Amino acid sequence: MLALTLSVGLLACPLHPVSLDLELGKRALPGLPPDLARQLTKHPQAYRRGAEAAFAYPQAIHVMGPGNSLEEAVLAQCERLVAAIRGQASFEAVTAGFGALAHLVWDLNFPVEASTEAEARAFVAFLQSRAPRIPVVFYSGYESLPFSSRETLWGFILAEASRVSPLRQALAEDFRRVGGPGFWNSLDDRSTAFGVASVSLNRAISQYVALSSWVWHHAGGLVVPFPGDGNRILVWKGELKPREAPLPRLGIR
Repeated sequence: MLALTLSVGLLACPLHPVSLDLELGKRALPGLPPDLARQLTKHPQAYRRGAEAAFAYPQAIHVMGPGNSLEEAVLAQCERLVAAIRGQASFEAVTAGFGALAHLVWDLNFPVEASTEAEARAFVAFLQSRAPRIPVVFYSGYESLPFSSRETLWGFILAEASRVSPLRQALAEDFRRVGGPGFWNSLDDRSTAFGVASVSLNRAISQYVALSSWVWHHAGGLVVPFPGDGNRILVWKGELKPREAPLPRLGIR
């Protein structure tokens, strides 16, 4: 059977814990192709194992930088998943692969440099404490990606990775404003940090949905395009479960 995660490295992820991958997976369910989402819900422990395996990848894979190692890892994981599904791997193993993909996508969107450990810990604590008040949002504009080529997918991954820098700068400035990352709990829901947390989480969700849909389509699965016209965000108001019609959502321009 095709390996859907890499060999464990000596250094674990310097950015975020597996708990954020589980939150991403739960929030992404309504946006995923329904058939895929239903399969993933059958193997929650496999999803966790995949995320844990990705957490243990060598440190260089978790960070953006020269050589695009993280970006290449995201692309490679998508291709591994397509091959595994087409090769009729067990869906438990496939689900673990999607858990690993979720971790890599979070790495791609994490708004703190790996070298700033105190800020990383502070942001994780802040996000975990505020997550119940962050709405589930699916960003529009990714509707055609699942049906695109490998080359287009690679361009998408690179473009999304390039959007993180402004969020990192904004978060660092907000931490400095309150006296440093150790004072993260003084930041309220009106703060820049809350906005960064919301955008980072929902970008990760939207990208994970788009990448998973690309995998599902290229593996032969049915992808029902998530509604959107490229100019709206979709705020999910229903349960966090595989979607059915009618869609409980609000469209906001």
